[in-house]
Amino acid sequence: MTTGSTADLAEYQAFQRRTARKIFSFSVMVALMMYLLGYAPAAKGLVLGAFFSVVNFVIMAQLLPRQVGLGYHRKKATGVALYSIVIRLGLLAVPLFVALKSEGFHLWAVVVGLFAVPIGILVEHTVVRRFLDRMA
Repeated sequence: MTTGSTADLAEYQAFQRRTARKIFSFSVMVALMMYLLGYAPAAKGLVLGAFFSVVNFVIMAQLLPRQVGLGYHRKKATGVALYSIVIRLGLLAVPLFVALKSEGFHLWAVVVGLFAVPIGILVEHTVVRRFLDRMA
């Protein structure tokens, strides 16, 4: 690796950590408000879904540089990608199964939590950046 790609990888990892922290912290704050308002199963479902969403994002973010930057042959990169998808989809099924089997978790709150990272990234890249560009 060259120093440029090392700096890019460090910037990518910082983005990953920052994004995961922001989104999970926001989800926990929303869940705390829901809990205080008396919606305990929904609050627990949101945190459960958000946790698995962040874990999914971290796994994806850790495997992506290995597929792209380390020069795998096409067959090996495809194998790693398929393995990653199977593992991540299996991981995302866990909170759904828990919510279906337990009265302590609201199913739709788990579903919303599972979309926490994609929604957070979309909001940050569209709404927040557009707002900050207008302020500058």
